[in-house]
Amino acid sequence: MRFRTVVSNSNLFLRVVQSIDKLSKSAILKLTEDKLHIVVITDVDSGLQLWTDVLNNALFAEYRIDSVHNNEIYLEFSIDNLQRALKSAQGALHITLKLTKKQQLPVLSLIIKNQSSTGRELTLTQDVPVRVLTPLQMENIREPMVPDGHVHIMMPPMNSIRSVADRMKTMGDRVAVGANNCGEMRIRVANDLVDITTYFKGLENLNDDPTQSEALSGRRPNDLRPDTKRFFTAVVDMKNFIRFLQSYHVAPKNVICCIIENHALVFYVYIGSTGFGAGSGMINDNCGSLTYFIPIRQV
Repeated sequence: MRFRTVVSNSNLFLRVVQSIDKLSKSAILKLTEDKLHIVVITDVDSGLQLWTDVLNNALFAEYRIDSVHNNEIYLEFSIDNLQRALKSAQGALHITLKLTKKQQLPVLSLIIKNQSSTGRELTLTQDVPVRVLTPLQMENIREPMVPDGHVHIMMPPMNSIRSVADRMKTMGDRVAVGANNCGEMRIRVANDLVDITTYFKGLENLNDDPTQSEALSGRRPNDLRPDTKRFFTAVVDMKNFIRFLQSYHVAPKNVICCIIENHALVFYVYIGSTGFGAGSGMINDNCGSLTYFIPIRQV
């Protein structure tokens, strides 16, 4: 197998890796012809999973991959090691990334070229040890299948959510995230002494417009019309909610919260300039996404 590319956007690559830094010590890198995928599956107690995909042309140039497994390569790596290597490459004139061997062990080599103040070319090589995984080993590593969500709502700005979470994280180890189909969201934490809820309103609801559904299906009895004001809630570990907020590193333009009551929270973090125009649906010009699956916890 062979893999070699020129890194054209090391800053974005670094920000993606920084967003997964607090989740686990290691992750899986899946390289394909058109996308880079990073998968993080945390311990059983946490249950959080992160599935990331970024278009190769947003990160790389002169991309070459060759593998007998449908031109796919799977590598397990230390998040900290890759993060340190990418930090040392910031501002470099030219960066090459390739899969090779050092002392008969596989490594991802980051070859970083810079120029000294005197004009002399400087080359630094950062080797990130990896473990090559086989397709058989990857068979059981699949994105979770989840039921349809009760609510899909556009999140408030990430800085607002981080500010709320910073105040709440010392008050309880569970956080209740609720929303309805009227564009309202609430985040609640409680303990024996305090019960605090933060409310957001005027958010974009991404579920089907019930008034449009009614127009298509004819008149409905009042008791069959969906209650758009009803809040659906999922209670999750506060530490997992804080981990999701590390996605601020990628400076997302949009974050969608999907609430599956009694099952999970799913957050879709879009990298790039994906937008939603009024009446026009998704404007899909993003270059990738981070999808967080957070299971519920009993209060």
